[in-house]
Order: sequence, then C-alpha cells, then structure tokens
Amino acid sequence: MRALLIRPPYSRLKKTGQAPYFPLGIGYIAATLEKAGITAAIYHAENPRLPEERIIEDEEAVFYQRSASQKRYFEALDNDSHPIWEEVRQTIRDFKPDIVGISVLTVEVGSALKISEICKKYNPSLPVVWGGVHPTFNPGDAFVNGTVDFVVRGEGEETFLELCRKIEKGEKDFSGTHGVSFVKEGKIVHNPPRALIEDVDTIPFPASNLILYPESFDYKSMGSMIASRGCPWRCAFCSSRLFWEKKLRLRSPENIIEEIKAIKQKYGVNYIMFWDDSFSVSKKVAIRYCKQIVESGLNITWRTATRADLVDDELLYWMKRAGCVKLEIGVETGSPRMQKLIKKDVDNELVRRACSMIKKSGIAVGAFFMAGFPEETLDDMEQTFALMKDLNLEEVAFNIVDPMPGSDLLTSAVSLGLVDAGADWSRFRFWPDRHFMAHVPPEAFNQKAKEMGAWVYKHNNDFSTKFRKLKSRVWFYIRHDPKTLAIKTAQYIGRRMRVRKLKTGGY
Repeated sequence: MRALLIRPPYSRLKKTGQAPYFPLGIGYIAATLEKAGITAAIYHAENPRLPEERIIEDEEAVFYQRSASQKRYFEALDNDSHPIWEEVRQTIRDFKPDIVGISVLTVEVGSALKISEICKKYNPSLPVVWGGVHPTFNPGDAFVNGTVDFVVRGEGEETFLELCRKIEKGEKDFSGTHGVSFVKEGKIVHNPPRALIEDVDTIPFPASNLILYPESFDYKSMGSMIASRGCPWRCAFCSSRLFWEKKLRLRSPENIIEEIKAIKQKYGVNYIMFWDDSFSVSKKVAIRYCKQIVESGLNITWRTATRADLVDDELLYWMKRAGCVKLEIGVETGSPRMQKLIKKDVDNELVRRACSMIKKSGIAVGAFFMAGFPEETLDDMEQTFALMKDLNLEEVAFNIVDPMPGSDLLTSAVSLGLVDAGADWSRFRFWPDRHFMAHVPPEAFNQKAKEMGAWVYKHNNDFSTKFRKLKSRVWFYIRHDPKTLAIKTAQYIGRRMRVRKLKTGGY
C-alpha cells in the first residue's frame, strides 16, 4: 500500500508568513506506517520549490501585508490553473497513492478542500483522510463537498495505520475503528475516541527521510523535535490542552538523546528547536534532559519555550550548560484584567522575575505577546505595550488574536456575536479583514496594533538587540566547540561577501 501524507499550502499561497519547517505531525505518522511495512511519503506543499518562488518572512512586511496576502490566498483557491495546484496534481500522479492523508490547521481548510478535490478528480475511489487540529474539533467541515472519506480525530498514528490496514484488505465496516469520523447513509458517524499512546518512547522518530522534493528543503528545519505531548494549562486562546485530552506524556531522556544523534548524523544539524508547549512542565524531567545532553557530549545548541511560572535558577543553570541559547516565554498580555479573562494564570511580577532570571543565566530571552482579544480594551493593549517595552528582551513576537476552533476564545467570540456559530472556515477572513473585539472599533484597534507592530520590528532589528541574541550562542561555542564556531564564522563571512557582490553588481 502507498500512503501520501500532505501538509496543505497556506503561507506559500499568500506569499507572506512563517517559513516552512519539517512537519512533525505527519512525520510521526509516516514513520509509523514505514515501520509497519507501508510505503509512505511526505509532501510538504507549503515548501516553496518553483523557480524564483519565496515566502516573505520580514516581520514588518508580513504585518502590513496581511490583508493583501489573504486576498492572494482566496484568489489562489479559485484559480484551478495556479502553479501550486499543478504541482499537487503532478505529485499525486507521480506517487500514485492508494490513500491520501491531509493534516489540516484551521487557516488551511480552504486549501485542504482544494487538494481533496484534486485527489478525487485523479481517482474518485481514492480514500482521502483528514487529520490534525481543525478536523479534531470540527470534523463536519471535512465532509462539506463529498471529497473527504474519513477524519482522524486527535492523536493519529495508530488510527491512521488501522485505517490503512482495513482499506488495504478491502473492508467496508469502520464502526470498530476508534478515533474516526465518516459519513454513512448520509449522516456523519463519530466513533468513540481512541485511547492515547501510553508510552511515547514507542513512537518511531519522525520520518524525515520520506520527504518529497528534499532538495528544496533548508536542512536546518530538520532540527525540529518535541519532548512531550500535552499541556495541563487552560489558556483560553489555545486548543492544545483539549487536543491531547488534558493528559501530559513525557519522553525519556535516553529517547531524546537517541533522536538528537539521529538528526545530527543525517543532516549535520547542531541547532535543535524543541516545539513543546512548555518544555519545563516537569522541572525534574527537564533537568534530566539537560544532564543527559551534557553527558552525551553532543555539543548542540537549542531553543525552546515555557511559562513564566516554570523557571528557576537551578533549571536555567542546567539548560545553559546543555546548550540552550534561547528561551521564549508566553506572556500574551500585560493587563491583569486580561490575564484573568484568558486564564493565563500568571501575572506581570512573575513575568518580570522569569525574564530577569533568564537574562542573568546568559540565555537569550524572547516573549510572545498578543492583542485583539474579544473583551480587550485600548487600555489593556496599552498595558501590554508598556510591559513589552519595559522587559527589554532579545526578541519579541507580536500576534493578532484569531478565535480558533477548540479554544474557549472562540466560544466567547460566538457568544458576543463576533463570529457566527456555523462559520465557514474555508473562506473565513481573519484580521485585518475581520475584527473580533467587542469594545474597540476596528479603526482604533488597527492604529494601535500597527503602532505596536512597528515598535516590535524596530526593536528586533536593532543592532544591540541582535548582538545580545547572538551572544549566548557565541559563548557556548567558545567554551564547548571552537571548531564549529570557526566554521560558522567563515560561512557567515562568505554569505556577507556574496550579498555585497550582488548589491554592487559583482555577479
């Protein structure tokens, strides 16, 4: 059996947004299929590979081009001859799948439906399966046009493998497959949820070797990992807690080290990104991770994120020793009133204390901020802006709130009349085309948001800020791996020389 796993394009169609990275979710599923003897491939359709194609990552350009980029996205959905859809068709023809799995975020519903249509035009009997965050909470959205056969809800490795086995055998009865939704006799059937995998160490490492068009990938993106599944906190804007059924599962330090070694051996990557919701959710386990990294002699640098109330000096000491060069904190808002409303369960004093400790440890500190909550006021935004400036961080990330399925925030937005209960997520328009605040007019919010965004861009690109962010990585290599530092310095000088030649017409 041949299974094609797809991440739909979004930023690529908009031409602005986040740079593509290795898709860990379908990477795990592909590895599970491969281990079971099924031929699998990963098609990351978000990854630019056409001549002269690129995604604008400049944060100032992205912020101010959101409206124009959304327009480009919807135009692409309506353009059957768009080159990216041609690429999708060609990929399907070349791989000749027996089943297609599509991992779908809410913003990707439109492009996921488009790919599903392309699959059915290629072969009407080709089984198409959706999985991921959006269909877990809104499985009905997959079945609106008759091009999707199944939805895998929640954790997908075992469920998708069971689907493949049943389809391979020609079975027609899926009533016993837990974690699946499907249409039967014109009605959507939701089977009982599947139990989570108890021992996450038993899940094979993401199968980066199965990526299609590897030549178009930045090898650095292969240094992506997660050390845990689940989040015990209740932030109103996030669906992670419910997606993982309020249960936290941690990998063993030995398993983490084994994967880091595999990544280094395959790609020569020395910089790892841990994408966990909160890396230090268990201080004891996080320190064990760090000690194991030190004892392994891997000499990697890495970054991750956590909460302000999960930081202390002992943890930071071991993170620093293990090569952590950047730690990001989810701050979200500087307004005590909003902190309570979004159930963040931290206050500004905790945030200041955490950032101070991280700076003292020598690790670069970043923070995530948001604005545009349904019940937020301009005064709340001003308090966030004041805290943002007061912390003087190495990097600030500023995002506009979008109410997403699976979050308490969407429930609040619906109750306030800001979002329709039966919203069409395939054509849903986010900020600045839509406004999700009950107490602030769109014009006033846009003005303040753009002021904050402009400050963030200037701050992040200030020379002193960039120098402070780089300093922790340089000191790590000086102490632990001077040879790598020399190589990286030579590579940087080479890149700068090439840029200078381009600017002066040297090529």
